[in-house]
Amino acid sequence: MKKLISLLIVAFMTMGASLAEGALVTYFSHTGENYNVGVIEEGNTAKLAKVIAEQTGADLFEIVPVVDYPQSYDECLEAATAEQREGARPEYVGDVENWDQYDTIFIGYPIWWGEIPNIVYTFMENHDFAGKTVIPFNTHEGSGQAHSQRDIENALPDATVLHGLAVRGATAQNDADATAKAVSDWLSGLGM
Repeated sequence: MKKLISLLIVAFMTMGASLAEGALVTYFSHTGENYNVGVIEEGNTAKLAKVIAEQTGADLFEIVPVVDYPQSYDECLEAATAEQREGARPEYVGDVENWDQYDTIFIGYPIWWGEIPNIVYTFMENHDFAGKTVIPFNTHEGSGQAHSQRDIENALPDATVLHGLAVRGATAQNDADATAKAVSDWLSGLGM
């Protein structure tokens, strides 16, 4: 029995190590004025992404726009709505090094008025996701995942897309314990 338990422990440790070595948490997050949160210096999705990276041991990559989104909530709404209407693909700074080493990609974003921000589509279109496991996560203030799970599945047909996590932005911003528990429960439900 002791030998079996030891083998199981080694197997679980190996699985965790392989996830950490082959996993990337990539995310877009917005600072400034956020709905129901106020003016913030670190975005809600950034806080959630860091908890996921911490719990999985994954690497982090932030999708940083070349042209910043407005800090004002109303002006950001106008800019995001214009991008959605035009199908814009905003550019971002830098890129993921050694993309091919990652088998599991967590993709994080805020839900902006029911939609994934267009800059996240830019990121998805710039990379080959064939054969990769994609795990979406997002922050919101009442819309949950909206239809982002389906949108990512449609955008990345050659990837395996697992069930995503939606956390209220106010929770991610102000309640580290609740955020950590939500992430832990979600990862456990995914078998990680």
